[in-house]
Order: sequence, then structure tokens, then C-alpha cells
Amino acid sequence: MSIQFDLDRAFLFALLLARAGGLVVAAPLWGDRAVPRKVRVFFAGALALLMLALEPAAPARPESVPGLALLAGAELSVGLAMGFVARLVVLAFEMAGRIVAIQMGLGAAVLFDPGQARPSNVLGRWMWIVGMTFFLGLGGHHHLLRAVAGSLDTLPLGRGLLGDGVIHAIVGITGESLVSALQIAAPAIGVLLLTSLGLGLLARTVPTMNVFMVGLPLKIAAGLITIALTLPYALAVARSEVGNLVDRLATLVVAA
Repeated sequence: MSIQFDLDRAFLFALLLARAGGLVVAAPLWGDRAVPRKVRVFFAGALALLMLALEPAAPARPESVPGLALLAGAELSVGLAMGFVARLVVLAFEMAGRIVAIQMGLGAAVLFDPGQARPSNVLGRWMWIVGMTFFLGLGGHHHLLRAVAGSLDTLPLGRGLLGDGVIHAIVGITGESLVSALQIAAPAIGVLLLTSLGLGLLARTVPTMNVFMVGLPLKIAAGLITIALTLPYALAVARSEVGNLVDRLATLVVAA
């Protein structure tokens, strides 16, 4: 009798570990490559143990390995989707930085980012750090962990994220993040547009002036100053994004 109980608990823990593992892989901060793998594995295991204490309902234990793999894959998809939705909050800031960098003439200032193992724009990476700071400072990681724990009731183990409703929900949430990125970048884009117009008028007025030599540092300075002055506005956007995170995660789970 005790062996059967242990098997059931191990099966339940494996499903919880798959959901927690998917979350850790895709979520901001924990999913960053700068975080050692051992730390991510330990955190996923600890999160699975905490969710195990909630005594969630377990699905019927499959008799075959492929059946177990399918259930684990379904739970992995839940964690990945929820982590991706949370990561969009930070990615909105990085995207805003990339957009502004192109307008400033820094679109080619790309360096290899070892933290994410991919090329990254300098200003985009800096805005990513700003977004991560706002995300953590506003308690976005707490909202995410509470949502994952609450998903055990709204989305029981074994169901996974399947169907067109989930795809439409993710597409809609991604679109909202793109709008937030444009909102963050809008002040700098407006200032840089006015700067470009002024340089164009200056080039027509003083044809002998090398506008490119004057314009590049001027646009960089104007962009950086505007970003610095509009950080409180960016914080307001981040507060709105973090506030909507719980609703977006709920929408994702309900759409399953």
C-alpha cells in the first residue's frame, strides 16, 4: 500500500516539476542564461515541492512511458506559455530600446550577449535591464508564482494548453506587448523625428555644413536624454503591464 502511495506521489511530483520547469525556462530572470543550470534546476524542484504541498488533483497514471511523456509535455507547455507571457513584459522594454536605437543611428551597435547567447543591441540590452528592474521592483515575479500556483485549480494537471483559443490568446497578448513597446519608445521617437527635421532644415540653410557629422552625436544625445527624462513614464507603462500580468495569465489558462 505504501509503495502505491509513493508511486502516486512521484507521478504527481513529476507533472508538477514539468510545469515548474517550463516556467523557469521561459520566465524572465530565471530563464536567463546567466543563471546557472543547477540554480534553475534547484528552483524548479523547490517550486514543484511547494506546489506538491497544495495537494493538487492528479490525473490517472498512464501505464506506458509514452503516455507519461505526453502528460509531462502537456505540463511543460503550460509552464512555457505562462513564462513567455511574463517575459513579454521585459521584452517590451528591449524592443523599445531597439526601435529607439535605430532612430538614433545605433542600429548597427550590436554585441554578442553571453547572458542570452545571442546578438543584442546595446541600447536594447540596457532597456532590458531597466525592464527587468521594474518587473522585479513591482513584484511581477510574485504575481507569476501566485498565478502558477492558482493554475492548479483553474487548469488541473494533465490537461495542457491545446486548442485555437490558446493560440489566439498568446497572439493577442503579444500584440498588447508590442503596443506597450511603442508607448515606451514614442517620446524618444518624437524627439528624434523633430531632430531629424531640424537637421534637414539646417542642411538646406547651410549647405556647406557636414550635417552627418553634426547630426549623429546630436541624435544620440537627444535620444539618451529623452529616455532618461521619460523613465517615470516608462515606469507607469511597466506598472500597467505588471498589473495586467495576472489577467493575461488568467486569460491564457481559461482559453485552454
